[in-house]
Amino acid sequence: MKGKYVLGYSAETASEPILWKLVKEYDIRVNILRAEISPGQEGNMLVEFDVDEERKIQSAIAWIESIGVSCVSVAKRLSWNEEACVDCGACAGVCFSGAIAMDRNSWKLEVDRDKCTACGLCVKACPFACFLLDFGE
Repeated sequence: MKGKYVLGYSAETASEPILWKLVKEYDIRVNILRAEISPGQEGNMLVEFDVDEERKIQSAIAWIESIGVSCVSVAKRLSWNEEACVDCGACAGVCFSGAIAMDRNSWKLEVDRDKCTACGLCVKACPFACFLLDFGE
């Protein structure tokens, strides 16, 4: 099972070997997709967790949160105002992850938040500001 999460680090936890512990103690394969963390400062990291058993990921998330690091699914960080959207496709044209695509039959946008890599290109491309991405900037 795979899942993408935004880890929010505080100044106190930014230099801790958290990903090492996830690999060694929870048997989670970790892929860092994006990171904005400075030593001694707070920041965010977008990671993809890959694990064979869901209980392992739930235990790992509980441990992460217990040490003061927030862990939120990236799907909860991307907002799309579907009512304001006119389905122009500008966002789909820049979405390299495939999270935003145009349905060729209905010509309506389809958003799959689980594919999002939090790059923010959709936010910049949308002429109607229909997308909001909370990555801690």
